[in-house]
Amino acid sequence: MDENQSNKPVLNFLIPFLVAYLGSKGIFYYFSFEYSVFSDAFDIQKLLIDLGVFAVLFYLGTILARYLIKAKSKPVQ
Repeated sequence: MDENQSNKPVLNFLIPFLVAYLGSKGIFYYFSFEYSVFSDAFDIQKLLIDLGVFAVLFYLGTILARYLIKAKSKPVQ
């Protein structure tokens, strides 16, 4: 039981992060959107698009992670 409890915080972050990272890369590739915060000139509009897409996908990944963890820990009858 302790092993399952210790994995939940990792999964609660890892699943949403992977969904957000890979999803944003896929969306930006599909729309040919390129913006690097550290190497490109500062552009507030592109920065907000970049952060906004990541945040929305991270939130959707959080919902997915909660569903998966809840389904995994639910006893089978």
